[in-house]
Amino acid sequence: MKKKLLNLLNQKKTIIDRMKAADEANDQGAFDTAQAELANIDNEITRVKAIVDAENSVPEPEPTPQTNNGGTYANAANHSKNSNECIRAFCACIRAGARNDRQALAENMDIVTRAVKNEGGMTEGTPADGGLIVPQDIQTMINEQKRALSPLSDLFTVETVTSNTGTRVRDTSPTTGFTKIAEMGEIGKTDKPTFAKVEYNVQKYALIVPVSNDLMADTDQNLLAYLSRWLGKKAVITENSLLLGLLKTLDGAATAITAADAIKNLKTMRNTNLDPAFIAGMSYITNQSGFNFLDTLTDNDGRPLLQPNVAAGTGYMFGNKPIHIISDALLPNADTTPIYMGDFKQFGTLFRRAVMSIKSTDVGGDAWGTDSTEVRAITRLDAQKFDDKAAVAGKITVADEMSAMAASMLTETPADDEGSQGEA
Repeated sequence: MKKKLLNLLNQKKTIIDRMKAADEANDQGAFDTAQAELANIDNEITRVKAIVDAENSVPEPEPTPQTNNGGTYANAANHSKNSNECIRAFCACIRAGARNDRQALAENMDIVTRAVKNEGGMTEGTPADGGLIVPQDIQTMINEQKRALSPLSDLFTVETVTSNTGTRVRDTSPTTGFTKIAEMGEIGKTDKPTFAKVEYNVQKYALIVPVSNDLMADTDQNLLAYLSRWLGKKAVITENSLLLGLLKTLDGAATAITAADAIKNLKTMRNTNLDPAFIAGMSYITNQSGFNFLDTLTDNDGRPLLQPNVAAGTGYMFGNKPIHIISDALLPNADTTPIYMGDFKQFGTLFRRAVMSIKSTDVGGDAWGTDSTEVRAITRLDAQKFDDKAAVAGKITVADEMSAMAASMLTETPADDEGSQGEA
């Protein structure tokens, strides 16, 4: 029935286009014919919508528990709702929430809630912000969109937590190892490492996704594809901003990198500023301007130093280490262009709360005035440094040198012109 409704909506649009054309041509007969057809289509849309709403309000029957040799499976509850049923119920919740259909919302939310509990994705006391907790199947679709955008979280340690606050421990003096002792000898307390606490406090992050009512009437697959694209893209931008905030704390001790001595400066930055323990797992992070700068560097034979990352099958490497590129909009240039190197998995951790919640409305915000639906999503995140020695910063000062060269050329031009005139 949903497909039939979509076809009717498309027919309605075609008829409206015919009415517009007839009006512009001042063809009253064609206009009246199209108007009569529109009335019939509107009646049919009303009828089909009523059927679709009725279908959404009817809960799925509970399946018979699966048995094994006459006995019930111990995990029969896990089979109560399969993936397709959960997805259908999730989309039904979004549509029911938008039109404030409390009965349909409650019935379908119960299906999704039980699925999330069976997945282990919801724990006692987990807040849903008055919305619907996103089940694993939909979260997987969002994660696929995130991976396609090459997020910074791929380079950092990511930990999923089930509480808003917590503590982790790191070793602040990892230079000492095991102590040699005699058989049955006593282990000295002086060799006990010093630990420091790293506290996380996940904060709430939210956004509103506008959804046209035509899309709300579309198939579940198209609706979820649209939402996952939005949520995936916005999640990457949010997480990248948090992780870049950690990196920017290194800017105060950044190494200056000039166009004339770029290779020497980058080697010094790696060899003297970065602990050798982090070089094996290091990579680079820079923006578009920084990547363009590296892409112009060549060796003594004129060969580019930037090479394709053959092992990964995508991206580039500099000095046999991968480069991760961020847009200039998210990592802007100031007086200099930023570049970071290090083992970012040891440098910082992104903490993600285990749930994302979604709620919809067609009367709040701008939805009523635009005849659309607004879907609100809420997630919880935090980012903390673990080892600030695992990464270092650099600042590329190409712009200043280019300005100096331009100024030099301008000062030389008048002298050349005067010489020519004198000879004439």
